[in-house]
Amino acid sequence: MKVLRALVVSTLMLSAGTFAAAHPAEHGGMRVNHFRGGHSLAGLIEKLDLTEAQRENIRGILDASESQRKALREQHHEAMKASLTTLPDDPNYLALVEKRKQLASEAIQQRSDLNAQIYAVLTAEQKAQVPQLIEDVKAQMKERRASHERGEHKHRKPRQVQL
Repeated sequence: MKVLRALVVSTLMLSAGTFAAAHPAEHGGMRVNHFRGGHSLAGLIEKLDLTEAQRENIRGILDASESQRKALREQHHEAMKASLTTLPDDPNYLALVEKRKQLASEAIQQRSDLNAQIYAVLTAEQKAQVPQLIEDVKAQMKERRASHERGEHKHRKPRQVQL
Protein backbone atom coordinates (compact mmCIF):
# COMPACT_ATOMS: atom_id res chain seq x y z
CA MET A 1 0.00 0.00 0.00
CA LYS A 2 2.88 2.39 0.78
CA VAL A 3 4.41 1.68 -2.62
CA LEU A 4 1.09 2.33 -4.37
CA ARG A 5 0.55 5.59 -2.48
CA ALA A 6 4.12 6.73 -3.25
CA LEU A 7 3.58 5.91 -6.92
CA VAL A 8 0.32 7.86 -7.04
CA VAL A 9 1.84 10.87 -5.27
CA SER A 10 4.96 10.92 -7.46
CA THR A 11 2.84 10.63 -10.62
CA LEU A 12 0.68 13.53 -9.48
CA MET A 13 3.71 15.66 -8.67
CA LEU A 14 5.26 15.03 -12.08
CA SER A 15 2.05 15.77 -13.94
CA ALA A 16 1.67 19.04 -12.07
CA GLY A 17 4.58 20.39 -14.09
CA THR A 18 2.51 20.25 -17.25
CA PHE A 19 -0.03 22.52 -15.71
CA ALA A 20 2.41 24.99 -14.21
CA ALA A 21 2.40 27.04 -17.38
CA ALA A 22 -0.93 28.39 -16.34
CA HIS A 23 0.47 29.81 -13.09
CA PRO A 24 1.76 33.35 -13.66
CA ALA A 25 3.88 35.36 -11.23
CA GLU A 26 4.62 39.08 -11.19
CA HIS A 27 7.99 40.14 -12.57
CA GLY A 28 8.97 43.62 -13.67
CA GLY A 29 5.42 44.76 -14.31
CA MET A 30 4.51 41.80 -16.51
CA ARG A 31 3.27 38.36 -15.57
CA VAL A 32 5.88 35.70 -16.13
CA ASN A 33 5.84 31.94 -15.73
CA HIS A 34 8.89 30.45 -14.03
CA PHE A 35 8.69 26.71 -13.62
CA ARG A 36 11.93 24.81 -13.25
CA GLY A 37 13.77 27.50 -15.16
CA GLY A 38 11.21 27.63 -17.96
CA HIS A 39 9.92 30.95 -19.11
CA SER A 40 6.79 31.93 -20.90
CA LEU A 41 7.16 34.00 -24.03
CA ALA A 42 6.09 37.01 -21.96
CA GLY A 43 9.06 36.42 -19.67
CA LEU A 44 11.50 35.96 -22.52
CA ILE A 45 10.49 39.05 -24.44
CA GLU A 46 10.96 41.26 -21.42
CA LYS A 47 14.63 41.05 -22.35
CA LEU A 48 13.85 42.70 -25.70
CA ASP A 49 13.69 46.44 -26.20
CA LEU A 50 9.89 46.68 -26.24
CA THR A 51 8.18 49.98 -26.92
CA GLU A 52 5.68 51.25 -24.38
CA ALA A 53 2.90 50.51 -26.90
CA GLN A 54 4.08 46.89 -27.17
CA ARG A 55 4.23 46.58 -23.38
CA GLU A 56 0.69 47.93 -23.06
CA ASN A 57 -0.52 45.61 -25.82
CA ILE A 58 1.03 42.58 -24.11
CA ARG A 59 -0.36 43.63 -20.72
CA GLY A 60 -3.77 43.85 -22.37
CA ILE A 61 -3.40 40.35 -23.81
CA LEU A 62 -2.38 38.98 -20.40
CA ASP A 63 -5.16 40.85 -18.59
CA ALA A 64 -7.78 39.66 -21.09
CA SER A 65 -6.80 36.03 -20.54
CA GLU A 66 -6.43 36.29 -16.75
CA SER A 67 -9.95 35.12 -15.88
CA GLN A 68 -9.64 32.06 -18.14
CA ARG A 69 -6.22 31.20 -16.74
CA LYS A 70 -7.49 31.64 -13.19
CA ALA A 71 -10.51 29.40 -13.82
CA LEU A 72 -8.28 26.72 -15.31
CA ARG A 73 -5.88 26.94 -12.35
CA GLU A 74 -8.79 26.53 -9.92
CA GLN A 75 -10.13 23.50 -11.79
CA HIS A 76 -6.65 21.98 -11.79
CA HIS A 77 -6.26 22.67 -8.07
CA GLU A 78 -9.54 20.89 -7.32
CA ALA A 79 -8.56 17.91 -9.49
CA MET A 80 -5.17 17.75 -7.76
CA LYS A 81 -6.81 17.73 -4.33
CA ALA A 82 -9.13 14.93 -5.43
CA SER A 83 -6.18 13.01 -6.88
CA LEU A 84 -4.39 13.01 -3.56
CA THR A 85 -7.19 11.03 -1.95
CA THR A 86 -8.28 8.83 -4.88
CA LEU A 87 -6.50 5.50 -5.26
CA PRO A 88 -6.44 3.41 -8.45
CA ASP A 89 -9.08 0.97 -7.19
CA ASP A 90 -11.59 3.80 -6.65
CA PRO A 91 -14.42 3.72 -9.25
CA ASN A 92 -13.84 7.45 -9.93
CA TYR A 93 -10.09 7.08 -10.50
CA LEU A 94 -10.17 6.75 -14.31
CA ALA A 95 -12.58 9.65 -14.70
CA LEU A 96 -10.31 11.78 -12.50
CA VAL A 97 -7.26 10.84 -14.59
CA GLU A 98 -9.17 11.78 -17.76
CA LYS A 99 -10.22 15.10 -16.21
CA ARG A 100 -6.60 15.88 -15.32
CA LYS A 101 -5.48 15.02 -18.86
CA GLN A 102 -8.18 17.29 -20.26
CA LEU A 103 -7.13 20.15 -17.97
CA ALA A 104 -3.46 19.69 -18.90
CA SER A 105 -4.37 19.75 -22.58
CA GLU A 106 -6.43 22.91 -22.09
CA ALA A 107 -3.53 24.56 -20.24
CA ILE A 108 -1.12 23.71 -23.06
CA GLN A 109 -3.54 25.08 -25.66
CA GLN A 110 -4.16 28.19 -23.60
CA ARG A 111 -0.42 28.87 -23.26
CA SER A 112 0.10 28.25 -26.97
CA ASP A 113 -2.67 30.69 -27.91
CA LEU A 114 -1.31 33.27 -25.49
CA ASN A 115 2.22 32.90 -26.87
CA ALA A 116 0.94 33.31 -30.45
CA GLN A 117 -0.86 36.53 -29.52
CA ILE A 118 2.21 37.91 -27.76
CA TYR A 119 4.53 36.88 -30.59
CA ALA A 120 2.31 38.74 -33.09
CA VAL A 121 3.04 42.00 -31.21
CA LEU A 122 6.80 41.77 -31.88
CA THR A 123 8.62 43.38 -34.79
CA ALA A 124 10.57 41.22 -37.25
CA GLU A 125 13.82 42.26 -35.56
CA GLN A 126 12.51 41.28 -32.13
CA LYS A 127 11.21 37.95 -33.44
CA ALA A 128 14.69 37.24 -34.80
CA GLN A 129 16.11 37.65 -31.27
CA VAL A 130 13.71 35.16 -29.64
CA PRO A 131 15.63 31.98 -30.64
CA GLN A 132 18.77 33.33 -28.94
CA LEU A 133 16.78 34.16 -25.80
CA ILE A 134 15.49 30.59 -25.76
CA GLU A 135 19.05 29.26 -26.12
CA ASP A 136 20.17 31.52 -23.25
CA VAL A 137 17.44 30.08 -21.02
CA LYS A 138 18.43 26.54 -22.00
CA ALA A 139 22.04 27.31 -21.08
CA GLN A 140 20.94 28.74 -17.72
CA MET A 141 18.85 25.63 -17.05
CA LYS A 142 21.77 23.38 -17.98
CA GLU A 143 24.09 25.29 -15.62
CA ARG A 144 21.49 25.18 -12.84
CA ARG A 145 21.16 21.39 -13.26
CA ALA A 146 24.94 21.02 -13.20
CA SER A 147 25.22 23.10 -10.03
CA HIS A 148 22.52 20.97 -8.41
CA GLU A 149 24.43 17.83 -9.36
CA ARG A 150 27.59 19.30 -7.83
CA GLY A 151 25.65 20.09 -4.64
CA GLU A 152 25.99 23.84 -5.10
CA HIS A 153 22.28 24.54 -5.28
CA LYS A 154 20.62 27.09 -3.05
CA HIS A 155 17.33 25.25 -2.69
CA ARG A 156 16.57 22.43 -0.34
CA LYS A 157 16.95 18.92 -1.66
CA PRO A 158 13.79 17.22 -2.91
CA ARG A 159 12.29 14.84 -0.41
CA GLN A 160 13.07 11.21 -1.16
CA VAL A 161 10.09 8.88 -1.21
CA GLN A 162 10.70 5.97 1.16
CA LEU A 163 9.46 2.70 -0.31
